[in-house]
Amino acid sequence: MTEAYLKILAKKFLDGTATEEEKKLLHSWYDENLSSEKPEIVLSDTYESTQELKQSIFNRLKENLPEEQSTVKPLHSGLFRRLYIWAASAAAIIAVTFFTWNKLYPIPENGMQTVHAPFGQTVSIQLSDGSKLWLNSGSTITFPKTFSTKIREVTVTNGQAFFDVVHESKRHFIVHTKTLDVTVLGTSFDVKAYANDIQAKVSVKSGKVGVTLRDNPKQPAVMLLPDKQFVVQNKNPEYRINEISAPAVATWKDNRTILEDELLSEVFNALERKYNQHIVVENEKLSEEKISVTLDNQPLADVLKVLSFSKKFNYFQLNDSTIVIR
Repeated sequence: MTEAYLKILAKKFLDGTATEEEKKLLHSWYDENLSSEKPEIVLSDTYESTQELKQSIFNRLKENLPEEQSTVKPLHSGLFRRLYIWAASAAAIIAVTFFTWNKLYPIPENGMQTVHAPFGQTVSIQLSDGSKLWLNSGSTITFPKTFSTKIREVTVTNGQAFFDVVHESKRHFIVHTKTLDVTVLGTSFDVKAYANDIQAKVSVKSGKVGVTLRDNPKQPAVMLLPDKQFVVQNKNPEYRINEISAPAVATWKDNRTILEDELLSEVFNALERKYNQHIVVENEKLSEEKISVTLDNQPLADVLKVLSFSKKFNYFQLNDSTIVIR
C-alpha cells in the first residue's frame, strides 16, 4: 500500500466515511507492517517525557492530513488505537535520530517552539520571562525557548490565546497574527485570530495594549484600555472598537465561552472547536445572523436545540463527527 493511498484511507477513517472494505485494508496494513515493531525510545534534551515526544510527533503526523480532517476522535475505536500506536512507534524511531542530531548540533537557547491545542482542549504555557498564556481549542502558537535581550515576540499562527504578560519597562512584548500585531509592556489580554473566522479581535482585561494592522504598518497604534475590544475584518482594513466587560474576556480558558452579538458563522466555528465536531452549514444566509450565547458544559445537542429554535433552522447528525445545518 502506497503512502499516498494510506493517507487517503486514514483521512476517510477519521471523518467516518471509510467503507468496511477500506477499514479491513487498514487493519491488514497495520498487522502486516507495524504490529511487531517495538523500537526503544531515546529521549532528547528538548522533551521532558516519552509521552511529550510521542504527542509532538503524533501531532505532526496529523498535520499531514487536510486541515478540516485533522482533529482526533476519542480513542474508542480499535483501529484508531492501532493508528495511534503506529504514530507512537514512528515517534520512537524519529526520537533516536533526533537525539543524535541534538547532541551533535544542540538547539540554541532561543530556538523556536510550536505548541498546538487540539479541538476540545485548551493548553496553558509559561514563557521564559514568567509570562503565562492559554491556548484555546484548535490554536497554534510559536515562541522562542528564551526571549532575546531586546524584545519578546510570539506568533499566533492560528487561533485564540489569552496572555498574562509580566511587566518589563525596557522590553516590549509583541504578539503577531496574520492580520494584526499587539504590543504591550505588561498586561492581560485576549487575541482571537482563527483563519476560518471572518474577524480578528483583541480584548483587554487589564493594563494597556497597542494594536497595529499588518497591512498598514505606518498607521499609529490604536491604544486599548480595559473593557475595550478591537475588531477588524480579515479581508477589510476597517476596524471598530467595542465595549466588553472584563469578566467576559477569555472565559473559554475556564471552560466557559461567552459570545456577545456574534455572527452565527463564528458561533458554529466555536462549537466545532469546543465539541470537536465538523459543522456543515448549507443555508448561507444563516451565517449573516447574529446571536449572544453562553456555553458552559451543556451537551452539544442541547446547544443546537436552543440555537435552532431561536434562529429557525434544522439540523441532523450525518455521522459521528459531522453535523449538517439547514
